[in-house]
Amino acid sequence: MRNNIISVLFIPLFFLLVIYPIAALLGHVNSMGIIKTFHDILFWQSVKNTIEAAFAASVLGLITALGFGYYHLFDRNSYLYKIANFMNDLPVALPHTVAGLALLLAFGRNAFGFVGNTGLAFMMISVVLAMFFVSYPLAARAISAGVDQIEPEIIDVARTLGDTPNKAYLRVVVPSLGEAIFSGLALTFARSVSEFAAVIMFGGNIPGVTQVLASYVFTKVEEGEINMAVTASAFCILLSLTIVGLLSLINARRNKNA
Repeated sequence: MRNNIISVLFIPLFFLLVIYPIAALLGHVNSMGIIKTFHDILFWQSVKNTIEAAFAASVLGLITALGFGYYHLFDRNSYLYKIANFMNDLPVALPHTVAGLALLLAFGRNAFGFVGNTGLAFMMISVVLAMFFVSYPLAARAISAGVDQIEPEIIDVARTLGDTPNKAYLRVVVPSLGEAIFSGLALTFARSVSEFAAVIMFGGNIPGVTQVLASYVFTKVEEGEINMAVTASAFCILLSLTIVGLLSLINARRNKNA
C-alpha cells in the first residue's frame, strides 16, 4: 500500500479534531456579537491587559532565559544548571491551577502583606508573574537551542583575546542569538496570551483591572453572552494566528539560510 494506516487516519483526525472546532467557532461569529463586543469598554481593557502583561512576561522570560543560556554554554556541570534545566520543564507538566495557587501562596498576603492587603495578588503584576511562570520554559529552550547553533570557535577566539566568559557571552554570543531571541519572545508571548488558569488563580478576574482576554471569554460564557464570547474568542484566534505566522516566517528564513 502506498499510504500506511497512520497517514490515512491523519487527514480525518486532523480536520475533525483541529480544523473543525476552529471553523465551528468562527462560523458562529455574527454582527450582533461583533457590535456588542467592540462597544464593550471592558473587552478593550482586557485586550490591553493581555497584550501589556504578555509583553512584560515575555521580556522577563527572555532576560531569565538569557541567564540560563549562559550556564547552558559555560557551566553545564554545575548543580545550579542541572537543577534549572530540570525545573524548566516543570511548569509545562504542572497543572496551571496548581501553578496559580503556588504563586498565590508565595506572593500573596502571607508573604507580601507589606505591599498591600492581598500582597502582590489580584494586581497586574500578578498577571505578569503568572504568565511568566508558565511561558518562561519556552524562552529557555529557544535560547539554549540558539546557543547550541553557535560555532565554538567564535567563543574560543573571544576567550583567546582576553574576554572573560561574561564578556564573551554578552559581546559575542548574545548578538548572535537574534532569531532565537525573537522566537523566544514570540513563543512566550503566544503562550502568555493563551494562559487562563494560573492568571485567574493568582491575578483574579477583575473586570477592567486584571481581566484578560481568556478570562473575558469565560465571563461572557458564564453570563450567557455567547455571541460576545465567540467574538472575543475569534479575536484571540486572529491574534494567535498572527504570532504563529511570524514564527513560521522566522523558521522558513532559518531553514533557507541553513
